[in-house]
Amino acid sequence: MKKKLKIAIIGNAGAGKSTLAVKISEKISIPVFHLDKILWKPNWVRTPEDEFVEKHDEILQKESWIIDGVAYKSTYERRFENADVIIYLDSSPEKCFENAKKRMHEDLERPNPFVNENCPYGLEFVDEQKAVIDSYHNEYRPIILDMLKNFEDRKLVIYLNDEYSFDDLLAKLQGDNN
Repeated sequence: MKKKLKIAIIGNAGAGKSTLAVKISEKISIPVFHLDKILWKPNWVRTPEDEFVEKHDEILQKESWIIDGVAYKSTYERRFENADVIIYLDSSPEKCFENAKKRMHEDLERPNPFVNENCPYGLEFVDEQKAVIDSYHNEYRPIILDMLKNFEDRKLVIYLNDEYSFDDLLAKLQGDNN
């Protein structure tokens, strides 16, 4: 009998967190929760932290989940503590920005499935997106990497770079899911 997994995926904007979460979900049938759908209300109105934390913590109580996203720092420790597996997408800022620009162009043709309606990544946000990516890389990345060290002895913590193999990742997850 397979046990249910709780998987946290974290990394920079444009690193591929949501795409990876969906791919994993399709292979091992675990529900996905995109934090951007909780963090952002229509028209990019940010959810207040207390409201976000309440919704975040409700997800943590579920039997199994894949949570992708960054959001409020106050939720990292609880999310990691409740996860069986933590996947850190350590993509280069250049790759993240390339992916973010691609997403912006795709959003011109169809809504982004990983955020709420009326939250398009319009091309007018390209400079802002680059600033977000650079800020994450320089400020959040070191904090998160340091935090993850505290979980390596009791959780499966997987660090993926731009060249990771999905098949290898899936094998690790399925090996942990027996």
